[in-house]
Amino acid sequence: MTVEVGYLAELMKLAASMGKVTLERDVVAEARPALRLVKLVARSQKRDRRPTAEELKRLIELFDEAAWRSKIPMPDIVSFAIASSRRQSEITRLLWADVDETKRTCIVRDAKHPRAKTGNHRTFPLLGDAWEIVKRQARTAEEIFPFSSKSIGASFTRACSDLRLEDLHFHDLRHEATSRLFEQGYSIEQVAAVTLHESWQELKRYTQLRPESLHRA
Repeated sequence: MTVEVGYLAELMKLAASMGKVTLERDVVAEARPALRLVKLVARSQKRDRRPTAEELKRLIELFDEAAWRSKIPMPDIVSFAIASSRRQSEITRLLWADVDETKRTCIVRDAKHPRAKTGNHRTFPLLGDAWEIVKRQARTAEEIFPFSSKSIGASFTRACSDLRLEDLHFHDLRHEATSRLFEQGYSIEQVAAVTLHESWQELKRYTQLRPESLHRA
C-alpha cells in the first residue's frame, strides 16, 4: 500500500499541474497519518546490510566452481556491481555503444528516477575494476551483459542460500559500492557521480561506513 499511496500522490500533483483537478490542500499527505495508524502504510526501512569480505570471497568461489555449467559470468557481475554501484536491472541494460573508451564512461539508459521513468539517460565513470571487467566481456550482443536480470537475481539468491548467508540481497552490493567509495575518500559529489543519486538525502540511505575504515581515510 505504501508504494500505491506514493504513486497516487505523484498522480495528483501531475493532474493539478495540468489543470485536471483543483485541490485546496494535499489530501494524500493529510491521509498518511491515519493510514500509518491502521498500518496500511509505513515508512521505508533503511537497510544497513553489507557483505563481509569473507562472504564475498565465498560467493565468488562458489560461482567460480559453477562457471563450467553457467552461461552467466556471476563472478564478474558481482564484482562489477560493487565496482560500479549499478543496480541489477541496470547492469543488463548497459550497451557497448554507450561505452566511451577514451573517457572510460558508460551510459545508463532509463536510470531510476522518482519522476522520470523513461528517457533519464545518465553517464557514470567506470572506475577501477569496473573498466577491466567491461573490457574482458565477449561482444556477443548489443548489451555488455546480455543476460536476464531475473536469472542473475535467482542465481545470487540461490548461492546465498547454499552458503547460508542470511539476509543478503543483490541490491546490498549497491550499498557496499557506495560505502566503499566514501571509505576510499571520495566526496559526496564524486560518489553521487558514480551512484547517480539526485540528493544527499537519497545517497546517505545507501551509506553504511565501517568505523575502522576511517583510519584509512
